[in-house]
Amino acid sequence: MATRDRSLEGTVSKEREVDQIRKAARQFAMQYFHFCKTLYEGFGHDKAKELVQKTVYELAEDRAGQMRSKAIEAGCPTDTVEDFMAFIDLPFDGWISEWGEDHCPYAEVWRKYFDEYPWFKEFAPFYCDVIDTTTIEKFTHKLSHNITQNVIVSGDACLRKYYEDEKVKQGEYTYAV
Repeated sequence: MATRDRSLEGTVSKEREVDQIRKAARQFAMQYFHFCKTLYEGFGHDKAKELVQKTVYELAEDRAGQMRSKAIEAGCPTDTVEDFMAFIDLPFDGWISEWGEDHCPYAEVWRKYFDEYPWFKEFAPFYCDVIDTTTIEKFTHKLSHNITQNVIVSGDACLRKYYEDEKVKQGEYTYAV
């Protein structure tokens, strides 16, 4: 078996850093697909989608809670998109905008499953909607968002519209189960 130097000494090239982040993201994307596939085959479309929503919502709730706690501990506000982005936990170095529709390693992987598993065309962008909506809602307790373009299904970039939401301010979250 080949070995690589995995010590933390020295520097790492940007190319290697991006490659490593994208490898990890691709593994996650494959895991999400297989998780959905197992549920879809075992329970059918509706129950699978319900279970995926619950699982992704809980993941987003956990992530947002950790980010919000860090912001509060640092004495920072949690009210705006800018506040959220200051504490977001995503490895953006692996998402290369110049790569167009393949800038997102999840999208790059998930689109490969669409021909054989057409039902997954609904489940793939559903992940993004649930996770991104829930993290902004749970971090700010007042904002929500809509994805207006998602590279999984079209375009070269993921675009969003953020807005204040009265339901979120009242503790009603879009994807809460």
